[in-house]
Amino acid sequence: MKVKENNFNYIQWIGGAGFLIGYNRKTIGIDLYMSNCCMNEKGEFKRLTPPPFPADAIKMDYLISSHHHGDHLDMGSLEEWFAKNADLKLIGPDSSLAEAEKLIPRDKMIALGRGGKLDIGSDISLDGLYCDHGEQSDDAIGVVLNLGGLRVYFTGDMQYRADIVEATGAKDIDALLIPINPAFGNPGAQGAAKMTKAISPGIVVPCHFWLFKEHGCGDPGSFERECSEISPDTEVRVLAIGEKLGI
Repeated sequence: MKVKENNFNYIQWIGGAGFLIGYNRKTIGIDLYMSNCCMNEKGEFKRLTPPPFPADAIKMDYLISSHHHGDHLDMGSLEEWFAKNADLKLIGPDSSLAEAEKLIPRDKMIALGRGGKLDIGSDISLDGLYCDHGEQSDDAIGVVLNLGGLRVYFTGDMQYRADIVEATGAKDIDALLIPINPAFGNPGAQGAAKMTKAISPGIVVPCHFWLFKEHGCGDPGSFERECSEISPDTEVRVLAIGEKLGI
């Protein structure tokens, strides 16, 4: 995959597991978490890094939630996003839609489950893939975004699976977005590097680190070192929060 300097077609890391994808002047959010609504009365799950800009600064056409956990379905920002973006649609599995229905009407939602396919126009389509989040979620999904001829695979929160290709059906992937934190049903640096090797993308972008101390934080440096040994043919791009990667 050749990285392009492009302000319109891009992958932008928003922190945690969150991304904005821009393609053909459409903007798709994935697992955005920009509030601090996960923090409880004990101060647990306090966000450690701020978002790159206020939640209400985002203009998007679609918001994908891979599962219903609060850092993947931001109930602290959801109403604001839908108030600011009149045509916004939420896409996700049943667990995400059921949770979101507490705040937004069902007609603002589109179901996408494992094995599902969705054409959203502008030469963009989505494939819902199996995602093994262990006991954390029984209907979590990964998503392949087909952007013209480019295939971007967001695994979702997925524990280490040596058989990830067979389990998910992911193939011909150009860019991989994968979690690297070692807790709560995610693979850690080495496990993520092994799954990267199995998928064999041109570029991999690590995510789901530095958000909560309870997640074990995650270390992009360790992931990069593991990939250099395990998957040396894949280019690792560690993005700063808010940084864009042209596609």
